[in-house]
Amino acid sequence: MKTFVGTLLSFSLLAGAALAADTAHTTITEIPTPSAQSLPQGLDIARDGSVFYTETAAGKIARLEGNNTREYALPNGASPNIVKVGDDGVWFTDGGNAAIGLLNPDSGAVVEYPVPSGAAPNFLQIAADHAKWFTEPAGVGRLSSSGVITEWHITLEKGDSHIEQLSIDPSGNIWFTELNYDGEGANGTNLVRRLDPSSNVIRAYPVPTFGGTPAGITATPSGHIWVSEYFAGKLALLDPQAAHYTSITLTPTSAVLAGKNHGRTTPPSTPAVKTTTSVSASSHYVTPIQSTGWLEYTIPTAGANAEDMRLSLNGTLYFEEDGGFLGTLDPRVGEFVEYPIPSPNSGYYNIALCEQTLYFSEAGAFGPVATKVGFLVLRNRPTD
Repeated sequence: MKTFVGTLLSFSLLAGAALAADTAHTTITEIPTPSAQSLPQGLDIARDGSVFYTETAAGKIARLEGNNTREYALPNGASPNIVKVGDDGVWFTDGGNAAIGLLNPDSGAVVEYPVPSGAAPNFLQIAADHAKWFTEPAGVGRLSSSGVITEWHITLEKGDSHIEQLSIDPSGNIWFTELNYDGEGANGTNLVRRLDPSSNVIRAYPVPTFGGTPAGITATPSGHIWVSEYFAGKLALLDPQAAHYTSITLTPTSAVLAGKNHGRTTPPSTPAVKTTTSVSASSHYVTPIQSTGWLEYTIPTAGANAEDMRLSLNGTLYFEEDGGFLGTLDPRVGEFVEYPIPSPNSGYYNIALCEQTLYFSEAGAFGPVATKVGFLVLRNRPTD
């Protein structure tokens, strides 16, 4: 196990002293969304530090700029989900109009590219070649910089499941998860898939816990893959060269549909009301469970329902728990730190990481609560 762990986790080691969270000095700040109960979901951070996030139920994208917020109106019928800031504007998935959208935050103008199959896009990532990769209910798609949309359609493991998140590894492979909400074991889903766009070969890797229900996914700089097992309550690290898989070859479809321009104006900013709360974090150490090609770390809190994840430069994994917590995992020592979100019943959450600040959205999916975005400020202490 020592050799396996050392190989698998070497990507996370940096020169200098390791860092751990200072749990005694932690605050969470929450800001109500401009539109009430707007189901905020995806969020991303621009270079100037402003935070863009979707208001799915309101059909808008909001921008948090210091102490002010702007709301950008999207085309009629819009239901934006995930947002990513690119060099040319703010890209988003629009499930309501089955399109990939581009917002110009300076002018407020929006261009939408319809998905040829009519499938509603969900998750979104921008590749190194500026292509936009997105998930569909039963597949993945790619919008090239020249406007070509290519789609790969797959047969799902379960009739009530869907393709959830995706991530792009350093070799350009597209990793994605299949999720349902029936629970673990025989009711849950099992497969993490990898698409090689150059060959159209898809590999399917079963997660180590049967019916663990993979949800979030994040590729590391070394090509290893973090997977959150939603109902198993675990974060799993995959070595694609060692784990078992099956493979198939798919034939994709491609089409060019002209983008639809929607003229808008830049909205005015309004003051953002912030509430800051001191929170007490808990820290636990776990020993990873090893299986062929996998390491699993069991989240200390029962019913965590972890999904969205981000990886810091020093290898610390940041994640959200739909059960009401934000968390970090230092895989080098197996330390979990969990921070309670002040507002109850405020999940689902998505997260975005900027240095030592973790931003998150509070969609309010578990109760009729005020929807918000927030951020957790982490202070580090040196470890021995």
